[in-house]
Amino acid sequence: MPLITASGLRMHFGGPVLLDGINVKVEPGARIGMIGRNGTGKSTLLKLLAQKFEPTDGSVVVGPGTRVAYQSQELDFEPGRTVFQEMERAFATHRAMQEELRGVEEAVADAAGDDERRPLLRDLERLQAEQEQAGVYDIERRIESVLSSLGLPESAWHQPMDGFSGGERNVIGLARVVLSDPDVLLLDEPSNHLDMEGVEWFIDFVKKSKAAIVMVSHNRHLLDAVGKEIWELRRSRVTAWTGNYTEFTRQKAEALARQERQFKAQQRLIERIEFQARRMKDMANAYDDPGQAKRAKAMLKRVERMDKVERPDDNERTFGAAIKSAGRHGRIALSIRDFSFAYDERVLFDGAELEIEYGDRVCLVGNNGSGKSTLFSQILEEGGWDNRTLRLGKSVNVGDYRQLREELDERETLEDWAIRTTRQPPKQAVQLLHRFLFTREDLARSIGTLSGGEKSRLQLAKLVHDDVNFLMLDEPTNHLDIQACEQLEEMLQDFAGTLFVISHDRYFLDKLVDRVVEVKDKKLVAHPMRFAPWWQQKVADGEFGRHTALRDRRKEGVEKEDARLAFEDRRTRQRELNRLRNRYRDLEQRITKLEDRVGDMEARLESAYGPGHDPEAAETLVRNLRAGRTELETLYADWESVAAALED
Repeated sequence: MPLITASGLRMHFGGPVLLDGINVKVEPGARIGMIGRNGTGKSTLLKLLAQKFEPTDGSVVVGPGTRVAYQSQELDFEPGRTVFQEMERAFATHRAMQEELRGVEEAVADAAGDDERRPLLRDLERLQAEQEQAGVYDIERRIESVLSSLGLPESAWHQPMDGFSGGERNVIGLARVVLSDPDVLLLDEPSNHLDMEGVEWFIDFVKKSKAAIVMVSHNRHLLDAVGKEIWELRRSRVTAWTGNYTEFTRQKAEALARQERQFKAQQRLIERIEFQARRMKDMANAYDDPGQAKRAKAMLKRVERMDKVERPDDNERTFGAAIKSAGRHGRIALSIRDFSFAYDERVLFDGAELEIEYGDRVCLVGNNGSGKSTLFSQILEEGGWDNRTLRLGKSVNVGDYRQLREELDERETLEDWAIRTTRQPPKQAVQLLHRFLFTREDLARSIGTLSGGEKSRLQLAKLVHDDVNFLMLDEPTNHLDIQACEQLEEMLQDFAGTLFVISHDRYFLDKLVDRVVEVKDKKLVAHPMRFAPWWQQKVADGEFGRHTALRDRRKEGVEKEDARLAFEDRRTRQRELNRLRNRYRDLEQRITKLEDRVGDMEARLESAYGPGHDPEAAETLVRNLRAGRTELETLYADWESVAAALED
């Protein structure tokens, strides 16, 4: 039975129809990658499946009892909450189970007798079994494992969410939905802000997860590693393809080729029929033959009744541009000597060194937070021929693409940006925008209204306009769709200059770079090899910096058992503490009552031997008093023992 069924979905926001006639199902165990050009409605379809939007027409049905978790590119959170508190929201049910168990334990401790205690103990045993099955004892370890695996350092776990960047919040949102353990995961660009090790962990998680997963992604390595089905969103419709991304590209190429053959064959047939029909019409007119005219009309009707094969149309709009080279620079593009850098007391680089020569194609890799973007910023802001630490070649013209886009004025319109950037009249200036798929209607838009992908295209447009021979690109594919990534790859393959790039897109790096530089132990470690063999060597050598329980199942078993035993130990100690507290209260009550009784007997003892009293009654009172005092001493000793245990 499908977990989610979408039927006849149609969606628009008052303008052109974005989605039309969408019929899709999410089956148990699904691994679906959703692809398509930016602006085709991928995120909208994901929100419809998550029931965050109401469709204009059609319906979305979620199966009974199906738990759906949705991760958007913008994380909603309560101001003031820390990262760890945000993660604990995924375990609200588990916390409720803990509270229920604690209440039953207290009821057991307060129970007056076995008859009252027996049903409570049965409830206690049932709740303990449910908690063990749900992994309640393992919450903190699971949170710590996922956060560290996705690259969020321990120092950030207890900081308020308000202070994190959009990219960091995206990672935190992914961690939260992963921890929620739902039946369906709906993920919007889950790998966009993960470093390579985080992506590999996420791939491992997806492979082992029991949840059905639908993800919007342009990460071709991720789609290849885990995809079992590809939904291609194009022209308001979804086409489903079986297999991963590579299988999709092969199947689509074959389907287009087959459609092309069928279209051409049908067109040839139509041409022959129409030719014969024209000849018959001519003969009918020449010889006044109604029969010939009737046959000609019948042949044309046959053409009209045909199921027409559409002309294959895979001509997506593309960038009409190439990155010009300003000509060759000298042998040295960049020389880094004894570079050190720190934020307050946090040292990112200590005596780092690197040399890049003309024509080199180098990628800079390292975990998030290792200082890659900081190094780029320092080179762009401080680098120059006269800087002995960060020396740029004398004839080097740098073109840069910055991940944070600080150079874009969000208040400026696209037309004003084009005029300022190109220093040309408006008519010529906007031609640059048209080459990067911006329309006439876009010219009055402010840069602040652009999507991430549109801002990326704007930055690429500037690179195309500038005469550069050394490109420094920081995560250039992060907000581009797959087609745009492939176009950028082609542009960079044709670029004649030097390339220095930060990226976690393995497809991108496999195509473009011939040398890897790794930020490691505050140094820059050069590896004279292409990306793929370097990565394989890194995996083979076991050099992952974040060894997690989810990557190592043997370790997971040990850690889970340790966590379970620690949880049970805490639970046992809590039960013993509750028992001691109840015993302490009980002893205090008994001592108070017995002290009152002994005091009463001592008051009556003096008059018990007076004239007119029964000697036997007096002896009985003495025996009772002696027994009371003995019992009181025992109770005092027990009370002191319990008090000492409680203090411990």
